[in-house]
Amino acid sequence: MAQIFDNSRTYNSDDPELDIFGSKQKRAKWRSQKFGPAWIKVGRKIIHTGSDLNAYLAENRTDPSQIKIDTSTNGSEV
Repeated sequence: MAQIFDNSRTYNSDDPELDIFGSKQKRAKWRSQKFGPAWIKVGRKIIHTGSDLNAYLAENRTDPSQIKIDTSTNGSEV
């Protein structure tokens, strides 16, 4: 899979690249629910490593060719 984020870089909450996941408020809500990409908290700052962001994207990747359709139940996914 293509690396969208630079693995050797760190990203803070204000970086516009993180908007791919949603707004800053949405990402804060995710963190409170222990959801989303891994993060590091330093004081009040939230930092994401590029490698963690790429790993999260890879884990949540959907390959349409791997989705099996059960035709006996009106085309719902199995």
